[in-house]
Amino acid sequence: MEDDALEAPQSFVAEADICQQLLTRYARSSAAQHRHLCATAAATRSIIQSASMPLTPISYFAAAITSLSNYENLDADALGAVTSFISIVLPLVGKGEIKPEKAHEAVEVLVTLVEESGGKLGTSGLRAVVKCVGVLVAEFCNLKEWGSVGLGFEWLLRFSIDKRPKVRKSAQDCLLKVFKLLEHSSISKKASNSIYSLLKRHMPLASETSNSKIVDGNRHELISRSEHQEVLHLLNIMKHVIPDLSPKVREKVLSILLKIPSSQSMVAARHVFDVMAAIFETSETKVIISNAEDIFRLLTSYIALGEKNPAESVLFAANLSKTVLGRLHNGDIDQWESVFPMLVEALAGLLSSPRDNVALQASLILRELMDQHIVGKRFLTMESKEKGDDTTQSAEFKSVRVGCTKFYNLLCSSSPILNKHLLSVVSSLFLKLGKMSDIFMRPILLKLADLMNTTSVSTSEVIHLEDCIGSAVVAMGPEILLSLIPISLNTKDFSCSNIWLIPILKKNIVGSSLQFFIEHIIPLAESFEKGSNKVKNPVIGQDLQAYAHGCWGLLPVFCHWPIDTYQSFPSLSELLIPFLKKDSFMIENIAISLQGLVNENRRVLASDNVGSAQLTDVHNSGSVDAAIDYEIRHVYSKKMANKNIKALSLGAKELLLPLVDVLFECIPETREHLQGAISCLVSICDSSVTKEIFIASLKKLKLLDDAGEHGKLEIIADVTSKEKESAGGTDVERCLILDLASCIVEGCDADLVNILFSLIKHYLQASDVVSQMEAYQTLSKILEKHSSFCSTEFDVVMDLLAGMKPSENIELVKSRFACLQTLLIHALSKNPDEENTKAFLILNEIILMLKDSREEGRKAAYDALHGLSSKLRSSADSSSKELYHKLITMITGYLSGSSPHIKSGVVSALSVLVYSDPDICVTMPDIFPSVMELLHSKAIEAVLGFVKVLVSSLTQNDLHHSLSEIMDGILRWSSVSRYHFKEKIIVILEILMRKCGCANVKALAPEKYKDFVQGVVENRHGKTRPEPSDKSLKGQEKRKRDESAISSKEEGYTGRPWKKRDNQKNTGNSSQSTGHSDRTNFRKGESNRPQGGDAKRFTGKSSGGEKKQKGRSAFKSNERNLHAAASRNPKHKKSARKN
Repeated sequence: MEDDALEAPQSFVAEADICQQLLTRYARSSAAQHRHLCATAAATRSIIQSASMPLTPISYFAAAITSLSNYENLDADALGAVTSFISIVLPLVGKGEIKPEKAHEAVEVLVTLVEESGGKLGTSGLRAVVKCVGVLVAEFCNLKEWGSVGLGFEWLLRFSIDKRPKVRKSAQDCLLKVFKLLEHSSISKKASNSIYSLLKRHMPLASETSNSKIVDGNRHELISRSEHQEVLHLLNIMKHVIPDLSPKVREKVLSILLKIPSSQSMVAARHVFDVMAAIFETSETKVIISNAEDIFRLLTSYIALGEKNPAESVLFAANLSKTVLGRLHNGDIDQWESVFPMLVEALAGLLSSPRDNVALQASLILRELMDQHIVGKRFLTMESKEKGDDTTQSAEFKSVRVGCTKFYNLLCSSSPILNKHLLSVVSSLFLKLGKMSDIFMRPILLKLADLMNTTSVSTSEVIHLEDCIGSAVVAMGPEILLSLIPISLNTKDFSCSNIWLIPILKKNIVGSSLQFFIEHIIPLAESFEKGSNKVKNPVIGQDLQAYAHGCWGLLPVFCHWPIDTYQSFPSLSELLIPFLKKDSFMIENIAISLQGLVNENRRVLASDNVGSAQLTDVHNSGSVDAAIDYEIRHVYSKKMANKNIKALSLGAKELLLPLVDVLFECIPETREHLQGAISCLVSICDSSVTKEIFIASLKKLKLLDDAGEHGKLEIIADVTSKEKESAGGTDVERCLILDLASCIVEGCDADLVNILFSLIKHYLQASDVVSQMEAYQTLSKILEKHSSFCSTEFDVVMDLLAGMKPSENIELVKSRFACLQTLLIHALSKNPDEENTKAFLILNEIILMLKDSREEGRKAAYDALHGLSSKLRSSADSSSKELYHKLITMITGYLSGSSPHIKSGVVSALSVLVYSDPDICVTMPDIFPSVMELLHSKAIEAVLGFVKVLVSSLTQNDLHHSLSEIMDGILRWSSVSRYHFKEKIIVILEILMRKCGCANVKALAPEKYKDFVQGVVENRHGKTRPEPSDKSLKGQEKRKRDESAISSKEEGYTGRPWKKRDNQKNTGNSSQSTGHSDRTNFRKGESNRPQGGDAKRFTGKSSGGEKKQKGRSAFKSNERNLHAAASRNPKHKKSARKN
């Protein structure tokens, strides 16, 4: 009746007069129920006042409940108004103000009212009474005495299945609240029995609901009958009270539910399953064990009906069965063995469901069951047992065999379309059973092979079928599988069988045997080759030749974690050497195989966790992707890896000789694989072997003179004459010998490294860009792999690179920068000033390239800086962090120079470093203010870029510390649109607002820029600011301001917006007034290092004494070199003039 008042009782307060609150709210309402409610409140207040009682909630409740004693004299409207008024007042009564005896009497009054008033009390009034009873029982009755709460509890229970939704919902809420408050065991037991009794009385209706036939879509008519509705409502509330029922009652409830017959029209199925799920969740495992057979009978019979039942309920039952089976497996393995086949068979039937979502979910559930139950300790131990009669007759074997039989029957069904969900489950089963698949799944494997041979299926279906057979390859191994499905050639008619297996084997073999490849695969390939030579039909001959190549192409996968490397590799090596010749189809396969053998064993030796090293390298293709978590049968130990490496190193020389010969003759596409194979073999063989092979190659190409001074080997220097004699052939030879040199760097000794360096020196001076690039790359590897050479020959290498002419080729620049990175790190680790000077020379070159006119050039410099930062930060050396800070300090030192062009480049460099490592702004706090000072120079564009990177990279907490300085610095340029200054500032502000909040950003904006910041805020939220009436005048004034600012900027910043600030700073800090002298000194070639206070800020040390003098000398020399480098490169000069 007064639903709006009932919905929000919290809007009334106990401290004020309830009647007055109602009159204030509803006095002007024209609704009849509101007028009746106000009249009831006023009448009740008159009664209280006449009795000289205070106008409190307890007084109103006592007067109102007393008036219900004469409910016969009240009409329906008045009765509804009184009950609604009580429901408003009662929640406001204080705790303890109603004694339990009085509360029980009030409950009796309300219950009697409902029972005897007939139809006078409407739904709204009944709902109000339910709420009142709920409050009285929960808050005022004695919860430790059933006599006090029993009447109200059973009455609420009765109305919790009422047909009226609002009444039922209120009763259920009150009932659950009361039930949770019953802490005394005896009271809780009686409440549980009351609920159980109600369920027991309704069970005949539940059985009737279950057995009713749903014909011609009459489900709605069936469930709309009130008695059937009560069953559903009761089951719904049971789901919520189950956790609070006593264990004995829960077991009784389960027993009743399991007696419900399962049929195709089980309307209450989902409700029953919900209650069962709640029981299983809150009960001990022994309850499930004692009822296991009945539980799975009910669930599996419902699942087996499949499409006759709603998909949601079927899948819920399937998942519930999976959960219960897990509990059963942990509690009673004997019961598990009896129900596991039953569940698998029921779920397997869903795989052929026409509802794809049901089939997919069923396949997922089945695969989860295999993960949880088949790969258990009991099944793993079976693989080590003898496969005798006793083992195969065990209950565990029988349960798995029943499931496999069901899958086999499904595969044999008459459906012309292969079921992808069934195949996915079979794939998982292969992987979980491993070699045991040979016992359980042999018929399935043969059926899959038969389908491949006979069934005409689409491409997508073939993929699923191939993946399933691929899982069998992983599980059984190629040895067992090929014994069941052999690949063969009929020598009479040259027909082939099971040739489709070759690509499947290529995708899925892992952990096999090299000896098997030698004894079975190679003879098979040879038989195909012989057949291709004998057959007269050229088409068949080409097919047989392709099959032969396919068999040889299995070599890389047989070399993937083989179990017999050290036993079988010598024999395999002898068979492979004849294939190492020009135009051989096996070159790539052999190269990949050798790399795999060496790298995998070295990985085991370098890894602490051998198993993980092996598992992470499993092929990410085919069904093997699903086997990454599958335990590979043959795990490498370090002892085995040592034996394997020894065997590989013994055969390395015999393989290296033909590999090197082929390297000089093969096509470019194959050369990369050959280089990898040579590099791997060189890394495990003796350095003398490497030296012998390389010198022999130099002599073969006539690039080495062994009659030099004192009989020493010398590289032929007269490259030009050599080129003339060979008519261009030396270019190719030069690149090939450098390719070989790059491969063998890791296995070189000191003498061979010197020979390589001599070769590199000559080729760096050649005019051929490709040769220079190869030489740089080889030099980079030498510097990285041989630190002793980098240390002893540092000056020589630096002089060599300094003497090289600048190149326009970006790839050559990248190769050069790769060398300079290692050299710079070495220079940073040295303390003498001359070393630091060379470090500055390297930095000069990189920084100049940051301002290159070509985007590719700038990117090469960015990559070089990023590489430097990454190497120093990721190094395990404890001194790397110090070197990293030293590098940043050196870069920051350029900011005190005089050239805007150089300053801009340095800011760009710092942007790269901040992007790679934002923490440097925290660990080296002087970087940020030093860069922000350049907003007073011509490097504004670079500084804005730096600020954008900074605000994007820093965390919110770190950003708050610099927010004020950022806002003050960038907003000075917010009125300048040229050079995209304004757009960049808007982007920065938007990032700041996203990270720090709009309010914080607006609060720190100077007064004169608040409108600009507010505009950014509004545009960010999709708003537009109102335009002034005179738009043209505003546009003209804006253009004038922009042009004035830019013209001032181009003319030397005579009208700078920070001029006033600079004048103030000049009076307080003389070190800030050296800008003009810095530019003068830079033009004169004087020191570029920060002076005075700046030097102290950048280095963290005092600026006086001998250290200061050395620093100035180093920077002076450095700055001259920088200008000299710029003058040699016309692009840099052009870029500098532009800036």
